[in-house]
Amino acid sequence: MRTEADWRVAIDYDGLRTRRRRRVQEGMAAADLDAIIAFEYANGRYIAGLRPLWAPNFLVRQAVVTVRGVDDVIVFVHQDDAPHRRETMTWIPPEDIRAFPTGVVSENASPEALRPLADALEQLGLDSGRVGVDIATVTVLRRLDTLLAGYEIVDGNACLNGVRAVKDATELELLAENSRIVDVAMDVAVARAQPGVRECEVLADVMQTFYSFGAEVPQCNLIVCSGPNTAPMQRFAGDRVIGRGDLVFIDIGACWNGMFSEATRTVVCGGEPSDLQRQIYRTVYDIHWATIEALRPGATATDVQAAAQKHYAGSPFYGRMQEMIIAHGIGVGYAEPPFISPPGKTTPDLTLEPGHVLAVVPTIIVPGVPGGGGVRLEDVVAVTDDGPEVLTTYPYDRALLARP
Repeated sequence: MRTEADWRVAIDYDGLRTRRRRRVQEGMAAADLDAIIAFEYANGRYIAGLRPLWAPNFLVRQAVVTVRGVDDVIVFVHQDDAPHRRETMTWIPPEDIRAFPTGVVSENASPEALRPLADALEQLGLDSGRVGVDIATVTVLRRLDTLLAGYEIVDGNACLNGVRAVKDATELELLAENSRIVDVAMDVAVARAQPGVRECEVLADVMQTFYSFGAEVPQCNLIVCSGPNTAPMQRFAGDRVIGRGDLVFIDIGACWNGMFSEATRTVVCGGEPSDLQRQIYRTVYDIHWATIEALRPGATATDVQAAAQKHYAGSPFYGRMQEMIIAHGIGVGYAEPPFISPPGKTTPDLTLEPGHVLAVVPTIIVPGVPGGGGVRLEDVVAVTDDGPEVLTTYPYDRALLARP
């Protein structure tokens, strides 16, 4: 595993930031946006290289302002963080790294509280036009609408989501390295998941592994659930003691050097699985790999759904798949477009191209199975000219994979 010092030699971060800024400019032109005010953490990271101060809830405390046709950006950071950012974000002039306006979150604040954002637009040469905004509170949006009376405030999400969807070679390299860290953490988790160990103790070792590699933050509310907690699925790590013969469902990931990766493995703990558990697992495994194999340039979301449907429609577990997604984008955001719905569900229009990266995540939940009947497999997959490249490579459970 390469060290952080090695990465400073291997990765051209200045080049990466330049290419991202160029793609944002191209995206604004295509969407007819004159400027973007980005509050969302992933968009600020993408546009300006701004590492967020992560919080478990969304707070309006940072922003990035960019104008079409202008190379410079103006960054607003948490007030107490501004001195450090001016010293370390050397790719942005210190005077363009500013403290986020105080009082913005107050319900009683006037629109003038956001005046520094309007001043930033004017400094970058814009006094009217279409301004895309990605995410904000209702109060902030109303204040912006009042403050920017000469502008048209529009949704900037479609533009930024489209810009971020296709990764370049450097982003793919970062994703591949982070995926190797996920593999190491998964190995730790599977080894720790023994009879008598609590779910939260497994996750504790995972978190120690991620942070020892310099991870910024976990990918989301990471999941370690076991036995009956797999169906219905418990979406966190509780204090249940894992028993012999339990299925253990481990969904983990983290942000490293500004990119997210994740993986899920379901394993059997300290014993032999039942034939029913094997059958559920094999069904998920077959759906999983059919979905992965469908991730090729030119394939549509409905093509991917059709590939998964071949192994799902005739299975005894039809109707037991989780309903939200079978694959989602991943990168600067922990879960980002494109999103592909499971077979039988309406899915957004999508044609895959090289550079798309998706987390493939089929999940089947069967209640009432002794030892647990919830199974998920998940891998991060890059679409390449030669077909799918699986970036997370931790092996699957051999005992569960055996034919019932």
